[in-house]
Amino acid sequence: MKLSLKLWLYFIVSSAAAIVLAVTLALTLGQILQPGHTYETLKAMADEMILEVNQNGAKETALHEVTKIYQSEHPSFVFEWLHTDGAIVYASDGRTQAYSPSELIHMLANESDSYWDLEHPVSMMYPADISGYNYYLHLEIPPEAMRESQILFYFRSWTSFFSLIIPFLVFIITPYFFTYHFFHSLRQRLTKIIAALSGMSIDCRREIHDDHNDEIGQLADHFNTMSKRIHEQVVQIQDQENKRKTLISNLSHNLRTPLTNILGYAKTLQRGLYKNEDELQAHAAIILSRSQYMEKRINALFQVSQYDLHGVQIQKSPTQLAGMLRKVLAEYIAVLESKGIEMDISIPEISMTLMADANLLERAMRNLIDNAIKYGAAGKYLRVELRHAHGGEVTVDSVPGLETRFSITLPK
Repeated sequence: MKLSLKLWLYFIVSSAAAIVLAVTLALTLGQILQPGHTYETLKAMADEMILEVNQNGAKETALHEVTKIYQSEHPSFVFEWLHTDGAIVYASDGRTQAYSPSELIHMLANESDSYWDLEHPVSMMYPADISGYNYYLHLEIPPEAMRESQILFYFRSWTSFFSLIIPFLVFIITPYFFTYHFFHSLRQRLTKIIAALSGMSIDCRREIHDDHNDEIGQLADHFNTMSKRIHEQVVQIQDQENKRKTLISNLSHNLRTPLTNILGYAKTLQRGLYKNEDELQAHAAIILSRSQYMEKRINALFQVSQYDLHGVQIQKSPTQLAGMLRKVLAEYIAVLESKGIEMDISIPEISMTLMADANLLERAMRNLIDNAIKYGAAGKYLRVELRHAHGGEVTVDSVPGLETRFSITLPK
């Protein structure tokens, strides 16, 4: 739900609640602060009195007794029973003088006006049929007893003023509390987002829990998605950095062995420790080959930055495995002999061609041979075997203290 729609709903609900509360409070305070009677309650009282008089035998003594009971309950009221000619049958205030016809007409004619009179008693006349005789029940009520119905009195009395001002204040304040709750909730949710943004780092993934489906909830979802993406990118960058370091380390390692070979053969030639011209040319060819290999590795070092941008680009071409492996092994003869390592080579005289990146494949072969010499020289034995294989894999089998075998399997 959008915040604009939610705000409108809050406004409507708060206004409705304010009206209900104001009306309820006004009625409650009116009953507490302004107790009194209405036309309906007075008529109901008169009907009850007439009914009780008839039930008690309709005698004047019964009429007096019933009236005294109601007089005790409403001491500020004046109860009078009149004949139709204005003669008084009974009056709670002790009056005995009969009303003249003009007075009766005046009371009946001004009954509705006296109902709203704020200064003089209110007169109410009710016809009564008692045992077949017609009477009038005359009620004289003090004006303060009619405050519940006399609307104008609310504006002329401080007590009534408070019974209106309080509901009015409730009506004004209620929407404020709804609005405060609404914006307080928004502030708490926004504070969570700000705290998450402030504490966000590349090493720690932050997440905001917000179950609402409004704009702030969507912002929290976007933040969680962004945090996840950044974390994944950081992990990827760290992985690439580790690969880059490994690549540089491998390239540096690849340069160490050919440099050792070059130095060894160069010293042999310098000291004249070759048997004949053919051996001299062979040593010189190895020095040239290893130097070219080092040149390739140095060029590879310069390509590391390109790998970070574009990744390793594999350049496939038809490659003769047997010839490549013989060429690589020939460069290690002097090293193996100097370390007293017996080399057992098994390369069949067959054409074994596959599409591969010759430089990367040669690097893999040299890495295996270099590691075998570095970590397995104590065994004084190295076997290199070339066989048909497919699927492409590198495996290692080791028997501690006896043999370690590395195998490269390439697809045909």
